[in-house]
Amino acid sequence: MTDQDTNDAGRLVAAVDLGSNSFHVTVAKLTASGLQIVMRDRERVRLASGLDDADQLDDASIVRGVEALQRFDARLSAVEPADIRVVGTHTLREAVNAEVFIDRASAVFRAPIEIISGPEEARLIFHAVAHTQPVDGPFMVFDIGGGSTEFAIGQNYDPLFLSSRTLGCVTYTNQFMPSVNKKTFSDVELATKRAIEPIVSRIKAIPFDICFATSGTAKGVSALGEYLGFGPRISQESIQACKKFLSKDSNRKIADIPNVSVERMQVLPAGVGILAAILAELELTEIVYADAALREGVLYTMDDRLKADDIRERTAMDLVNQYTIDRAQAERVKQTSEQVFDALAEHWNLNDEDRHMLIWAAMLHEIGLPINYSGFHRHGAYILGNTPLPGFNREQQDVLAILVRLHRKRLDLSVIPELRYWSGNRLMKLIRILRIATVLRIGRQEKQIPDFSIQSTGDDIRLVFAKNTLKRHPVMTLDLQEEIKRQADAGYTLELDG
Repeated sequence: MTDQDTNDAGRLVAAVDLGSNSFHVTVAKLTASGLQIVMRDRERVRLASGLDDADQLDDASIVRGVEALQRFDARLSAVEPADIRVVGTHTLREAVNAEVFIDRASAVFRAPIEIISGPEEARLIFHAVAHTQPVDGPFMVFDIGGGSTEFAIGQNYDPLFLSSRTLGCVTYTNQFMPSVNKKTFSDVELATKRAIEPIVSRIKAIPFDICFATSGTAKGVSALGEYLGFGPRISQESIQACKKFLSKDSNRKIADIPNVSVERMQVLPAGVGILAAILAELELTEIVYADAALREGVLYTMDDRLKADDIRERTAMDLVNQYTIDRAQAERVKQTSEQVFDALAEHWNLNDEDRHMLIWAAMLHEIGLPINYSGFHRHGAYILGNTPLPGFNREQQDVLAILVRLHRKRLDLSVIPELRYWSGNRLMKLIRILRIATVLRIGRQEKQIPDFSIQSTGDDIRLVFAKNTLKRHPVMTLDLQEEIKRQADAGYTLELDG
């Protein structure tokens, strides 16, 4: 056990999943052998039911969600805010007024709320299964939520395929199941087949040994199938039996079926229809329910000792390779960025996350270069803002994009986005550091740049070189003087000495 393991032993971490049907919270204790789950809780919020045709979340749904989070906050009193991660999924991705919900929720909940992309949700679900299920070969997992269904295929801890489709048990209940009968089951199955049509051939092209399904729908269908005598594995036979059982209104009011609540019964028919279509279209013989989901995947990403590396680091390096970025130049800019950052971090109150984002931006600042030189900073920003980046949430992608967008040319403050957890002032500090590093390394030479130190007062920066250094390096001096002018035009002071 390392010193860090010893220090972390007994530490509590929590994951909160703001799902379209239910909000879930899971608390785990870090132990020498891994995560030990100590508490799970759930509140049926049915957020997706409050989303109208214009993608506006109604006030009643917002109130239900905020009240659930307020209760969760009380239950998490023993967990430090820094050890709580809250992720929003499909409904909050779709809602045009998601910020209204987040504003009100932030007033009653201590930890920041992040909205993750569909592929990122799929990746976290994959990791939940990879860490908790005894499987050696390649596997597939899908998760039917209230508003979306995520698919992932991979082996060990490496996903090969990730996708999120807009179909869920709450939305399909509202759209297709005013009653439960043969026709409404058929409507759900047809809608599901249309929704997954673009990915069916891709999934079939990737071999896997076993298929898992996670979360409430899969748990309910597995439990109902077992109750009806078909065992826990989901098959075409158990699905047909579930359809027949659920078509009788009185059966949906039975309260003593193990692991199938009356609440779940209200959306389970749509879930059965979705599962029937997935079984048929992917030509699966059976599906195994896995008692692990998004929140467990979140927990495993929170514990550095339980992941091989930071997935964001791998994502950044994959982009370096994919876009044939000059690795040597990227490393030079990265090293100089770190040097400037280290000199300013304490005075500017910068943290480890700031450092990580700056480093990744430095490694990726030339990602748009293969498209066109004159505007490569804009092209790079577009790529980073619109490409699925495993491990990065939406706001982190926006941070990367704006750092790359403003690392050169005019310092246009009007393009800096309004973000929830990254103020404009915080972003500007990182942008200015990256700009200084890229100017100092613009010559793309292996030889060391002249030694310098940094002095700062408030937001002002002074680069201090040895006496006569600026005279001996006139090209570097001209580049720095141009940068001084650009920062001055934006209202910031950068000075030279030496």
